[in-house]
Amino acid sequence: MFSSKEHLRNYIWEKLNGICFPRPHGRIPNFFGAWRACSKIRNLDTYNSSNFFFSAPDGVLFRLREIILEDGKSLLVALPKMSEFRLLDKYIKPSIRIMAKFGKHVKLSDLDGTLDFFVQGCVAVDLLGNRIGKGSGFGDKEYKILRENKLINDNTLYVVVAHDVQVFDDFSYLCEGHDVKVDVILTPTRIIWTENYKERF
Repeated sequence: MFSSKEHLRNYIWEKLNGICFPRPHGRIPNFFGAWRACSKIRNLDTYNSSNFFFSAPDGVLFRLREIILEDGKSLLVALPKMSEFRLLDKYIKPSIRIMAKFGKHVKLSDLDGTLDFFVQGCVAVDLLGNRIGKGSGFGDKEYKILRENKLINDNTLYVVVAHDVQVFDDFSYLCEGHDVKVDVILTPTRIIWTENYKERF
């Protein structure tokens, strides 16, 4: 049992220390094997028919952002600390620097349609759909702002990318009312449909 979210974060950061780059402490881990985990996005049933995606700027999601753009889909991204949102609708190498330079600056209120997928990294996630980030709160804020601007609705699929050691059975006792649950976990070895997804759909 973990005594707090921070206790769980520190456990994961130490556990992943040898399989991440850079050292994961204080970060959303970018682990060896993330490429395989991200590639599983193409195995999700609704991926091919989906056109509008959101990705956090986490390094672990680089390959996933690249796949979305390779496949000719539209990608809304948040720059670090939610400084800006940018829209990408043609292929670029989706690093933070390149996205900031070449992404189209947009006002969320001017965007039409709803997101098919909302994608983030995590520090830990459980099979019920509970997610813990690095502690800054930006992940939940991104979701809330996009929901308030009607870019997320009940059909938007919430996906996280994680290493298998970041996945737990249940840490719901650590979670609070503002924590948003996820639907799908992509790991290097598995696609996990959470209990939250099964309840929603």
